[in-house]
Amino acid sequence: MNLEWAPLLPTPLIALIAVIVVIAAGVRFVGSRIGAILRLFSAAALCLFLMGPMTTEQSFEALPDQALILTDQSASTQLGDRPELMAAATSRLRAKLTEEGLDVIEASFGDQTTSDLAQGLTSGLAAANREQLSSVFVLSDGQVSGAETAIARELPVPLHTVLVGDEANEQDRSVRFLSAPRFGIVGDQLTFEFMVEDQGFGDTIPAFLSIDGERIANQMVSPGEPSLFTVSMERPGERVIEIEVPQTRSELTLRNNTVSAGVNIIRDRLRVLLISGEPHAGERVWRNVLKSDPAVDLVHFTILKPGNKEVTASRAELNLIEFPSRELFRDKLEHFNVVIFDRYTYRNVISASELASVTRYVERGGALLIAAGPELSGDGSLVAQATLSRVLPIGQMGTAAERAFVPQVSDLGQRHPITSALQDQDDWGRWLRHIPADVRSGDVLMTAGDVAPLLITDRVGDGRIAMLLSDHLWLWSRGFDGGGPHREFLRRLVHWLMAEPELEEEALAASLSEGGLLEIRRRTLSETIGPVRMTLDSGTPQTVTLEQRSEGLFSLSLDAFDAERVTLETTTEDGEVLRAAALRSQNPSLELTQVALTSEHLGAASSRTGGGLVSWMSAGSDGPSLRRVRPGRPDKHGRGWFGYVPREARTILSEKAHPLADRWMYALLAGGLLLLAWLFESGRVPNLMMLTGQLKSEKDSASALAKATSNT
Repeated sequence: MNLEWAPLLPTPLIALIAVIVVIAAGVRFVGSRIGAILRLFSAAALCLFLMGPMTTEQSFEALPDQALILTDQSASTQLGDRPELMAAATSRLRAKLTEEGLDVIEASFGDQTTSDLAQGLTSGLAAANREQLSSVFVLSDGQVSGAETAIARELPVPLHTVLVGDEANEQDRSVRFLSAPRFGIVGDQLTFEFMVEDQGFGDTIPAFLSIDGERIANQMVSPGEPSLFTVSMERPGERVIEIEVPQTRSELTLRNNTVSAGVNIIRDRLRVLLISGEPHAGERVWRNVLKSDPAVDLVHFTILKPGNKEVTASRAELNLIEFPSRELFRDKLEHFNVVIFDRYTYRNVISASELASVTRYVERGGALLIAAGPELSGDGSLVAQATLSRVLPIGQMGTAAERAFVPQVSDLGQRHPITSALQDQDDWGRWLRHIPADVRSGDVLMTAGDVAPLLITDRVGDGRIAMLLSDHLWLWSRGFDGGGPHREFLRRLVHWLMAEPELEEEALAASLSEGGLLEIRRRTLSETIGPVRMTLDSGTPQTVTLEQRSEGLFSLSLDAFDAERVTLETTTEDGEVLRAAALRSQNPSLELTQVALTSEHLGAASSRTGGGLVSWMSAGSDGPSLRRVRPGRPDKHGRGWFGYVPREARTILSEKAHPLADRWMYALLAGGLLLLAWLFESGRVPNLMMLTGQLKSEKDSASALAKATSNT
């Protein structure tokens, strides 16, 4: 039976009435103490009536205690014999809890990419009654995340951990990055720090470094100790770095034998050397376009003396500044990415030996662009210089043709990345001059209206060469006859010379999204291509065939790929091997990276709540026994047993409420006390003290008379 209150008036109002009555009684206390006290009792009866005291009677039903079993379903628990062990441990633990009279609530957490303990605990507690929950059991291999968040959650019951797996018979070898740069500069050394973990194998292990699927380095490493790979990146673009250790058949998984990282390699600055042979209208076009590119450092020299002008002054007297030909072409040439000769005529400003340096520069990987005008077919033509002509793609020259024509993209140019992306080709304006030439090597990407070559590109050794056989590109920049895409044309041409990856004419690329969508792209100058060999993670290679999307572009999209990385390889018509790689994420899942049993994460969570930790190593294991423990006990586990806290939860079946007294009783009590107080205050009732004294006097007289009679 419980006492409850149901006020007839707001509680503050009842309190105000009580205060007024107390003050009034205090005023009356001087005149009549008994009357004031009776008034206080009358007011108390009235306030008690207004508070509405009630007695309630409830009937209850005891509820059984509950136990929550959280099962880890992440990818690492599906390896080896762990699924069978997990099923056996769950079944045996469920049976033991049922024997103890506990209701079992089961929940799971984790998937192929994550194993968040905090999230699993939240969903599990949502399915249980917190007032009945007596214990939580987590069945896992210990490779979980979110343990710190779970520790921060205040659980009134113990969280016990069961590590499922036979550590003595499980073997695994893995490799992981300790640090890996995300960005790099062309030519700089990049260092990748990694560690190999070897569970049950040898003392030293070979490790291999691959870039975009091509193995380039190896070394012997000691498991458990940090190791380094240092490599220089000579080509810009998105690169995939892989470190791999050999596989063995007895491992839990082979997916953690390789670790990958994406690195974006960029050029620090694109250094361009521009030599203008004479002032002309197109010179400023080159300068403006190159200077507008924030990634380009431009060094520009203009030779002001015309070639047909005879002077007797010395070379030093003619120069505004001394032309540093020796420094540029012998000492500093290798520091430039591209050398451009714009209408340059050989006139001993640059010597034959320095032109030979340009030839060697190209053969070793440099880039040369010649923008020609009428000087190319006259005296002092660069084509006539033996030290340079052997790397040029043209031979015999004709006289400059002064005629109007609209530049046209050739059939090959429709597939080449320099010219295929140029827009509005039907609306291009005319040029008014070009230089006829015989092409002996390279690719003709643009023509002067008909079949006369206008733009030629070629590869010589490790370098690249381009020749533009007209000096009227500036007409496009001035909007003559409608103009044309001069800025985009020059940008793509210069960037192709600098071997930018997106402008490679023979290229293979891929991307792998988080959702498992694989996109493969192949650019080529050929009309047909061969198959592409694809390897998912470290599995068996398979062959796929790409579909043509446009001139020179083939692609293929494949969905629902369960892989962290993809390696691609194909062969061009010339026998060159193209490789590409793609990562699913820059932050891959750790589920299959670290799979060894560990108590590091769950041990702390169990200790915080007083729970214990055991290993379940065989399907026939009986596991820990169960005991009831008092809530205040700090350690709710012991050797070979787990404890659960009895919660003694119950539910209310019925509830009856009765007034503490009938209303007429409150009215009678309050009214009677007020009447009695009035009688005392009006003198109609003798003073209680006088009445008490009179009674005492009569008692004393009676006692004296009785004593005298006894003596007689």
